[in-house]
Amino acid sequence: MIELTHPQALWLLLLIPFLMMIRSVDTSRWKRHRKVFFHSKTYPRIIHINPTRRKMIYFLEYTGLALCIFALTGPGVGTEIREVQREGVDILVALDLSQSMSAADVKPSRLERAKLEIVKMFSVLKGDRVGLVGFAGVAHLQCPLTLDHRAARMLLDVMDVNLLPVQGSAIADAITVATGAFPEKDDKHKVLILISDGEDHEKQIEEAVKQAAGKGVIIYSVGVGTLEGAPIPVYKNGQLADYKRDKSGKVIITQLNEDALWQMAHATGGEYLRLTDVENPLLQIYNDISKLDKKVFQTHEYGQFKQLFQIFLGLALLLFLVSGLIPENGKRNDADTTM
Repeated sequence: MIELTHPQALWLLLLIPFLMMIRSVDTSRWKRHRKVFFHSKTYPRIIHINPTRRKMIYFLEYTGLALCIFALTGPGVGTEIREVQREGVDILVALDLSQSMSAADVKPSRLERAKLEIVKMFSVLKGDRVGLVGFAGVAHLQCPLTLDHRAARMLLDVMDVNLLPVQGSAIADAITVATGAFPEKDDKHKVLILISDGEDHEKQIEEAVKQAAGKGVIIYSVGVGTLEGAPIPVYKNGQLADYKRDKSGKVIITQLNEDALWQMAHATGGEYLRLTDVENPLLQIYNDISKLDKKVFQTHEYGQFKQLFQIFLGLALLLFLVSGLIPENGKRNDADTTM
């Protein structure tokens, strides 16, 4: 299967109908002007243009231009699929998707800032497998462990506070789902990075952490938000309509709760970081993860990726050459119409 390195270049194909329109307008203008200087029966006797040949020349030129544009997209193909080995650690990122994560005490919001830090970490991953867990009132495995970091990033993009139907902050459920997503046979090489504002509306965290530690999972927790807190925005049709209120109508202030986040990290041999305390907190965590023992992953990938743009460019040049060798002049049939 042919893959395109620069598929955005396909937009240049729109130039072809534009050029055809310009040429058509120019031809129509020339037909009007020649009537001033030539009689309708005199012109064909002076200039013998074969309309069939001219159409063929135009077809070759436009086809050649299309092939040149396709060559610009960088077409290529993997000539073989081979098994390769990668060394790394299994890393699951559990991201809090509760409504409180839309608070803006961390700019642009708690959730958006957390996603930005995750993207930074994804960009430096080497042979590690990565996965995603989203949690609010329930937890969901958004992306199983994979070496396809680009796919994981695409799935991260769609994670927001509206992804899960049940609201809340079920940290214990997130730890349980993440623990179950790691391979059973390994008792190490497992890291869970849990990112949350710590507002746990469910219990059983201690039991979930104990279960994770028993299976060799190291938890790094990242607190998002400030101790002063901020109101939780409520949006309608993409516009800020109000802030979340309690039953008495008072605006609810959501604050960073670090206790549970700190305890789960230290109970499993991990570390707790507040997102705003250090620069690039997830990169700092990844530096620690890189020091852990690594295991070998078997994967398949295309080898010897071969560029094919030379073929399309060569065909285009051949068509241009042939079009230049075809003469427009030739014997005319009575049925032919002048161009």
